[in-house]
Amino acid sequence: MIRSLLHVGMTVPDLEIGRAFYELFGLEAHASGNDLVFRCPDRAQDQVRLIEGPKKRLSYISLGTNAAGMQALKGNLERAGVAIADAPFRVPFGGIWFQDPHGDWVNVQVEEAAPSLMAAPPEVNSPGRYRRIGTRACGVETMQKRARPRRLGHLIKFSPDVDRSTDFYTQVLGMKVSDRAQDILAFLRGTGGGDHHMLAFAKSTHTGLHHLSFEVGDFDEIAIGAQTMTRAGYKSAFGPGRHVGGSNYFHYIRDPWNSLAEYFWDIDIIPEDDSGWVPLNVTPEELTAVWASEPPPPEFPMNFELPD
Repeated sequence: MIRSLLHVGMTVPDLEIGRAFYELFGLEAHASGNDLVFRCPDRAQDQVRLIEGPKKRLSYISLGTNAAGMQALKGNLERAGVAIADAPFRVPFGGIWFQDPHGDWVNVQVEEAAPSLMAAPPEVNSPGRYRRIGTRACGVETMQKRARPRRLGHLIKFSPDVDRSTDFYTQVLGMKVSDRAQDILAFLRGTGGGDHHMLAFAKSTHTGLHHLSFEVGDFDEIAIGAQTMTRAGYKSAFGPGRHVGGSNYFHYIRDPWNSLAEYFWDIDIIPEDDSGWVPLNVTPEELTAVWASEPPPPEFPMNFELPD
């Protein structure tokens, strides 16, 4: 049923602090009513909506499906005893709204993910697969390169019961488990396949946002983006490195409210028919990184959102 991640809504105490962070990160801001909305360059789809409020919190996630998926989802929600509610926020889009088992708001719309109109990055040469012939990958102009996120790829949110969250999002929303780490982490992909995960859960005492993750064009953009953010005074939280869960290269930056924003590149893609994909179930340490410049700091898995 769930085929795409459309955008994420967050309540924050200061919209302009959010604007400064996300614009430097590489997104483009525009006003939407009283809210501030961010898009990736050359992509006609909202990715982050900031709503002004007394404290920072993950307000909702917005997911996409097709007409048949919406019909099936409504049936599943009714059978599960989950009420469809009026929109809890003043927003300019439709769809249905409901709460997951831990009270977090979910919006589902009949909408396809918008394509990126950005030019394809240079081909990558690897041993025996030389696809960039007679073309320079990096020139003098590359020194002026900056990170330009192409899409919001996924988010990890905290859950006090990862198994219960996973059961709800798979059994009711039709998502599929790609990998997991016992009852501590679970990575979920969409019904139609695609990215290794569009949503994941990490164990905590309460709900909240761990990170938002944005795909960039190559490893250079990960490094350049992180360098830009740290030179401006934002904190490098973990990276660079390469994950096991998803195989993507990464670098995490602390946002102004102590959640994380991740640059990623080269994630595993799983086809709709699974094609023999076997989910791992290992320790969190085994899923975290094949390599990283440094071990993850102690605060990396911490939930900094204050519970209600």
